[in-house]
Amino acid sequence: MATNMSGSNDSLTDQYSTIVWVAAVVFGLLSFPVGLIIPGYFYYKASKGQGAAQSGLEIWTAIILGIFGIAAVELGGRKGAKILWAIVAALFLLSVLGLSALLVF
Repeated sequence: MATNMSGSNDSLTDQYSTIVWVAAVVFGLLSFPVGLIIPGYFYYKASKGQGAAQSGLEIWTAIILGIFGIAAVELGGRKGAKILWAIVAALFLLSVLGLSALLVF
């Protein structure tokens, strides 16, 4: 995902791939107006030259989980992203179990 470790004089696609930018804009538009923070976050990181240091997990956590993903990545890095995905998986499992309990009774 992140390709170049040099300074902030690089173009935005040197910090993040084109697919990351497209996904960030699409997810941002789908959750308009709050979702526009997602491409803004990547622009901010790329303009400071910090985008290349992020892992793929951190990038996709920020894209898919929006503000919560950005907060987890900024506060905890890769470990914060893993913790957030564990919480999301647990909530998904609980909602599936709850829905199935409602359908049975």
